[in-house]
Amino acid sequence: MNLRIGLIIARSKLEAFGIAGDVEAFLNTAGVTVVSETEMLAGASADVLITLGGDGLIMRMAHVFPGVPILGINVGKVGFLARIERDDWQRALAELVAGNYKIQDGSTLSATLIRDGVPGAPSLAINDVVIRSRMQMVDVELYIDQQFVNTYPGDGMIVATPQGSTAYCMAAGGPVLDFGVRGFAVTPICAHSPIRTTLVVREDALFELVMANDHDADLILDGTPTTDLRHGDLVRVRKGDQNFHLVVLGGMNFYEAFRSKFNFRIRPNAIPTRPDLGSPKD
Repeated sequence: MNLRIGLIIARSKLEAFGIAGDVEAFLNTAGVTVVSETEMLAGASADVLITLGGDGLIMRMAHVFPGVPILGINVGKVGFLARIERDDWQRALAELVAGNYKIQDGSTLSATLIRDGVPGAPSLAINDVVIRSRMQMVDVELYIDQQFVNTYPGDGMIVATPQGSTAYCMAAGGPVLDFGVRGFAVTPICAHSPIRTTLVVREDALFELVMANDHDADLILDGTPTTDLRHGDLVRVRKGDQNFHLVVLGGMNFYEAFRSKFNFRIRPNAIPTRPDLGSPKD
């Protein structure tokens, strides 16, 4: 079967354009049908997407082309989801073309704003659903499965998927969830309380976040503000109907990526006693 690969280029990154021609030529030589973003927007299909950019581009493409597996070549900064570095793209694409890859499925979130008892249309989030204050502290009431958990005064609240746990969730002091964890992390942002415990909750739970005061806040999905929130607004969050699909090549390692991308090395010069199982790579 002829492999069809969509090639998506970050328009804001000169480095992406710098290697795009070489990537396309490599794929053409390998007998792959390369499909452009314009062609895909017009209805053309692809078996896999290759993105030349960072994690933000992967998020956007997962929204635009839901269900299509994505392999990210990182020309950004951290690039935790875009795990292929630009110097390693030829080896990675050779593996992809040879079929030496797996598809890793991750849960998504569906968020619905309910205002004055009237629900809006649900929206998809790959990484996280966030209530974020503007200038003043907000009170967010949290309910799980229609049971009251607590009222959190502070800068807001994050509900994060496992792939989103290394983003705003981690920055706010929340946990990092391995990609295969079937649960979501609920993390208060700068809670004005010594009690700032993050909750990790099974993925089939129902989360309800209520704006309990009249200070200004935004509803943010995957880093994009979508709605101004008002006093009494309820944001209902549950597992999304579709999954996020990430291409994983042989040799990719979640923990190695975590160590290297975030410089998470407690003892930088430590040598593992079991090198046959893999060791940190600089």
